[in-house]
Amino acid sequence: MSVPGAHLCVDLASSAVAAIAWRDGIYVPILFDGKPTFAPAGILGADGLGTIVPDGKHSSHSPPDSGPTAAPSDHTAELLRQVAAVAGTQVGLIGSTTIVITPQWGPRRRNRLTQAAQRAGLPAPAMVTAPAALVAHVTAHQPSLPDGACVLVCETEVRPPRLTVLQINGGAWHDLATRTIPVAHIDDVLARQLQGSPAEQHHRSAAQGGREDDATRQVRESVRQARALLATQERAPVLLPHPRPPAVITRADLHAAAQPLTEQVPGAVAELLDTADVDAAHLAMVVAADTGGAPELPTQLAAATGVQPVIVNHPHAAASGALTLTATPLTAIAARLPRTRLRIRDLAAALIIGGCALALFVQAILTADVTTIGIRVIGARTSLPQLGTAAALAAVTALAVAQLAPTTWLAGSPTSRTDEPTTAALIRRSYLAAAALGTTAAAFLGLAAGTSLGIDYTPHLKWALTTAAPLGASAVLIALVAPRIPAADLPTWLGRARPVILPIMLAAAGMLLMRAAVSLTPPADLIPAPGLIGTAGAAILGAATALTATDHRTLRVITLPALSLGYAIVFTGATSGTLIIGYCLAILWWAIRLTAYTTRLAFPGATAKLRRLLDGDPAQPPELLAAEVRGRDENGGDAAR
Repeated sequence: MSVPGAHLCVDLASSAVAAIAWRDGIYVPILFDGKPTFAPAGILGADGLGTIVPDGKHSSHSPPDSGPTAAPSDHTAELLRQVAAVAGTQVGLIGSTTIVITPQWGPRRRNRLTQAAQRAGLPAPAMVTAPAALVAHVTAHQPSLPDGACVLVCETEVRPPRLTVLQINGGAWHDLATRTIPVAHIDDVLARQLQGSPAEQHHRSAAQGGREDDATRQVRESVRQARALLATQERAPVLLPHPRPPAVITRADLHAAAQPLTEQVPGAVAELLDTADVDAAHLAMVVAADTGGAPELPTQLAAATGVQPVIVNHPHAAASGALTLTATPLTAIAARLPRTRLRIRDLAAALIIGGCALALFVQAILTADVTTIGIRVIGARTSLPQLGTAAALAAVTALAVAQLAPTTWLAGSPTSRTDEPTTAALIRRSYLAAAALGTTAAAFLGLAAGTSLGIDYTPHLKWALTTAAPLGASAVLIALVAPRIPAADLPTWLGRARPVILPIMLAAAGMLLMRAAVSLTPPADLIPAPGLIGTAGAAILGAATALTATDHRTLRVITLPALSLGYAIVFTGATSGTLIIGYCLAILWWAIRLTAYTTRLAFPGATAKLRRLLDGDPAQPPELLAAEVRGRDENGGDAAR
């Protein structure tokens, strides 16, 4: 059952707090004073919840338990309360929560975090470790890794920097081993260098009772922002507390501050892989987060693992990855799209398609060559393909009406207490009804043709059902599958399911002109060269076939003139039926593409599983899986990333 409201994800595993929300199928980054992150007054490290306190600049009020005797989880609760307040103003009601945590946290710390979230007025949160969230972010838009694949994650933004090895099993990521690198954070190193001598820092710390003062936090945050600027320029300013003037750091300063970290990376990677009982050959991917502070780190990781790392520098990377693991996409089963009252112009498409079907049917009957003996009809010749096309358009008319149901509703009594059905129920009912009514209408046209001509209706009925029955089967499949479409994809799917009117009108006009030329009826009998009317109709029908068969712009540009010219050249009385059959096949292909598109949206994992089966046996050893993934990354991974 879906939970109303947005799904909020808060990243507490980094030195700067970030948050992102999932609402109505859209990722909404939460901004704090116009910034994607904010630095709390402490650091949420692996040692528990007692080192994090909300920054006074971002707190809307001071909690009664914010004094020296406050419990550690109370400070975290105030931080989450402040994040929830900012998120509530940007995305509305918070219905569910996910928190990104460090991999070292066990049941005790997770239980305390749950209590802090509840005190902050948030739902009980799901928890995702930061390495798993980063891997999920990287693999969200790439082919999923097979079971047994291992990934190394390097995080330099946390204090201290951390290495983690994960393995995917059953679609879930499991931490095999975690190791911290005992070096100071790059921002801390640069902040200490800019703030003065060690004696001055010790005196300032003693004046604050051993706690970190506001000036140090401000300098560290300014260093972090300046470090981001060094990715695109050689020098960057750093604001220092009054009365000291701003300082400048360069890329050389950054390299020097990161040298202790980069020197320890090869040994730390070797020890971590040994602890996890994993060889470098098992690694299918290496993810490096926030390498802006250590430009040489990717090279060191590649040398230590033999895998070129994927660089992740987005502040919301971990939060968005955690959302992909925990946020349950809302499907059409529970979704209610905004609906409007049904107006006349909303029915224009269905009326036009139905009118085209009726015109083709009437012309096929009126232009039939009837053979009689006295008053007895012994035979009749008419265009059976045209009659089949009229039946197919009758089925398409039913599909056009079914497409309106999920987004429109008839004006009824405002006092009606009947609950409005969900989009899934509307789709299921409307497309099942379209399958039944469309097939029935086609059968009626076949029966009516034989009855009107006074002959056996069997051939007419066969043609009508042959062209309409596949469309009815497509409607049944859509009715069964479409309720599983994610709510975020419903507007796109509804637009794709709408029949395109212009190709249908062109096809009807072309067939009417072709039949008029063959039967020498108006308007073909009004000019000396009736064949020109038929040739023009064939060209129009060729254009309609090209527009119906594909919606790709380049293919349309190629096929439209080719089919138009080809249809015009080969048109004769004997080939007109074959050209019409070609258009019927195009309509069938449109229905097949719509059904396949619906199935792909409803079952997104089926394509990935099929690709894995085609690429290789998922049961092969991890070494082969890693080699396979690395080879795929070398061929196309850079472009994907």
